[in-house]
Amino acid sequence: MGERPPRGWTETDSRAFIDDGAVFVPGREEQIATLRALIPAGPDEPFTVAELGAGGGVLARAVLEAFPRCRYVALDGSPAMRTRLGETLARHAARVEVHDFELAERAWRAALPSPLRCVLASLVVHHLPAAGKRRLFADLARRLEPGGALLLVDIVEPTSAAVREAFARQWDDAARVQSLALTGGLEAFERFQTDGWNFYRGTPDSYDQPSRLDEQLRWLSEAGLAPVDCFWMRAGHAVFGGWRP
Repeated sequence: MGERPPRGWTETDSRAFIDDGAVFVPGREEQIATLRALIPAGPDEPFTVAELGAGGGVLARAVLEAFPRCRYVALDGSPAMRTRLGETLARHAARVEVHDFELAERAWRAALPSPLRCVLASLVVHHLPAAGKRRLFADLARRLEPGGALLLVDIVEPTSAAVREAFARQWDDAARVQSLALTGGLEAFERFQTDGWNFYRGTPDSYDQPSRLDEQLRWLSEAGLAPVDCFWMRAGHAVFGGWRP
């Protein structure tokens, strides 16, 4: 869904992210292209993908268009996001399931189709504490078929105050450039600043709980995935994951 503040995610945040996500997320098109290229499937293969935090369906649409025989299970906890998902994916409706979910709960994990060729997680896993991330990675790894992938894009915890400041500055710069490029003005960038979307500029809270990238790669390895790696990173946003042998 996105990176949002101390009180937790609201439907107001969902609507803002639907409207301005292309500005707020640094290099979103690059993130999508990277994730799509890493899905372990040929363009004509039938297989199943699940996405956690599917948001407005931007990543889902890209995957469904690239793999015309895949089935897609999209999960999101926001009613506004699920409504937009349905609209975005209307032309692919026969291949899509959209479900509500609560990330920290485990019942939805057992209900996922199995085996899955790929699980994607979009800017959502940082809402879990460290132990919750480790448990999630283990649960999802077990749902993968051999050769299947768990691929994530998320914000990560910086390793020092200097790195935090670098991430914050890079994110501001990216949002400003994207606001000008995509909207022709700075109004969207001003909303990004005013509404506090830059996690690295804010005060740490219990809702946003990113973990260091090296820790998460280790937890993926502990879940039985190999190899694991980071494939793209900018402004504290990383695309990373691994494959089930």
